[in-house]
Amino acid sequence: MDKQIKELQEQTEHKEIVKYTQHVLEAIDKLADEHRRIVSLNSLAGIKPSGERENSFYTSLRDVKRILIIELEKTIEDFKHLGDKHYDRNYTDGVKE
Repeated sequence: MDKQIKELQEQTEHKEIVKYTQHVLEAIDKLADEHRRIVSLNSLAGIKPSGERENSFYTSLRDVKRILIIELEKTIEDFKHLGDKHYDRNYTDGVKE
């Protein structure tokens, strides 16, 4: 994902939205690390983690990260085509306010 973020940052002059997305992705990674720590502590205390729930948790985080990257790509694409009246925007409300 870091590679994708760097590529997107090079593609646009609106680097602040890329930086924001990068910060959100880092926050999700911190959440996953905190969750791992809690599960480890619970395991030491004899509380067995549910494999199905763990899989669901990490799958959800991965899906959210993927969606964030996809939406960032769409936003950058809309920024690239500002002023192009023949372009079908990804977001009907636009990207410029």
